[in-house]
Amino acid sequence: MPTIWLMRHGKAGELLGDYDRLSQIGFAQARHTGAQFRHLAPLTRLLSGSMRRQRETAQAFSETFGDVPEHQIDARWNEFDHVSVIQSALAAGIHPPKERSHDGFSSFFGQAMNRWASGDHSADYPEPYAAFQARAEAALTHLAGSLESGQTALVATSGGVISACCRLLLGISPAEAFQLNTVLVNGGMTRILVGRGRMTLATLNMDLHLQTEEGLYTYA
Repeated sequence: MPTIWLMRHGKAGELLGDYDRLSQIGFAQARHTGAQFRHLAPLTRLLSGSMRRQRETAQAFSETFGDVPEHQIDARWNEFDHVSVIQSALAAGIHPPKERSHDGFSSFFGQAMNRWASGDHSADYPEPYAAFQARAEAALTHLAGSLESGQTALVATSGGVISACCRLLLGISPAEAFQLNTVLVNGGMTRILVGRGRMTLATLNMDLHLQTEEGLYTYA
């Protein structure tokens, strides 16, 4: 039975700053995950999206994992454009509370995401939500179809993409997928089994390996 592992990228920069690069903690998380998951060997495929933080995660993972196949880039695994989601919400009059707090921003971002997913304002976004969901599903389905019995693939990607894949596998709503995204940890591992013409979510957001080292358990 083929297996696909989806690994969320390591901790990156500031959400509204230079987010598309790993922090030093992010590199440490990816290398630690590679060392802790050597039992997955041999890997048949090693992929990532084309975003810098995804590519750096795959490369750092491979440094400690051991022998890996050639790193392949597939932009369908790229994260959604969170900046456009935020900017479109602001332009529509949705604003975060004046008092700065994590809960306040989370509430605002949830509203911004729900507006994007509603499909009522697709023209406001470079990539409408339906297009993003279809892209993530296509990436997963294509990869699953390319694997033979007993083969294993690992993809370094992002929380939104992993949540979109879970939406397909579990039949959950966009809002439920967004909620799932909020608990996916950096370096967390999600396992999907492929067989008999279907894909099954076997393990979601494995994170115990990140709790063995101080400072490696993050959500950013």
